[in-house]
Amino acid sequence: MLGINQPRQNRYKKRKPVKNRVMTIKQSIRIFFKSTFLALMIVGMSLVFIFIHDVLTQCDYFKAETITVEGGQRMTPDQILKTADIEEGVNLVSLNLKTVRKRLLAHPWIAEADIRRIFPGRVAIRIREQEPLAVLDFGKQFLINSDGVIFKEAQASEINGMPVMTGIEYSDWKTLETPGTLVFVSVLEILNIGRSSETILPNTLIKNINVDREIGLTLEMDGPVRMVKLGYGNYRKKYSRLEKIFHYIEQNENIEFIDKIDLRNPDHIVARPGNERLSEKDKKEV
Repeated sequence: MLGINQPRQNRYKKRKPVKNRVMTIKQSIRIFFKSTFLALMIVGMSLVFIFIHDVLTQCDYFKAETITVEGGQRMTPDQILKTADIEEGVNLVSLNLKTVRKRLLAHPWIAEADIRRIFPGRVAIRIREQEPLAVLDFGKQFLINSDGVIFKEAQASEINGMPVMTGIEYSDWKTLETPGTLVFVSVLEILNIGRSSETILPNTLIKNINVDREIGLTLEMDGPVRMVKLGYGNYRKKYSRLEKIFHYIEQNENIEFIDKIDLRNPDHIVARPGNERLSEKDKKEV
């Protein structure tokens, strides 16, 4: 009967080296001292930075003795400073310019804001206010700026002398997510023409801009012409025709005013004379 073969030990197999305990202890001590030194350096530098920060933020040399404010027309310097929430004596080093700018831009009448530190001892604030162009009536009235952007709800004291736009829906107006519609582009073109000092029909004479999606824009105004149907497009040519009509009324004493003009087709103009006499106020506005 054969016996069971026992596995032979490999005489040539490498044995694991015995660790050098002395070297391991030395390496651990070295790592400990390096880590401790690095930690002490970090703590020391932090204390130095804290000391420097405290010196800078408490030093009288860096206090703002003067705060200048420029650019306000509707807003007074005191109102601007109150909005910025800073006052004389604030430390220039600790003043967070980004935070102050955000506070200013949060005010509906401020379109742009720039804040600067001027060493020694001065803070300069410059703003650009919104330029209201017209009133947009959605049931509630809102002010739009020269870019057609709605920037605040209109107060009664803010709408004098500006055209009021009616017949416009939310979907007709441009937003950050949607491009300009035909209504938006048409209304803004009329308003921008009315900003020119040389136009025959400045915005100050336009009382209402009514929008009908089918027939386009109709203007209601003061002066020798009370209503103009402009429709869509070709406004420069239509205004040129309107200027000739204005001059004709001025030279013809038999025509007091025109109640309605249809200029949707500038080559085929339909006008309806008014029945009442033109007031002295309207004559002066011509």
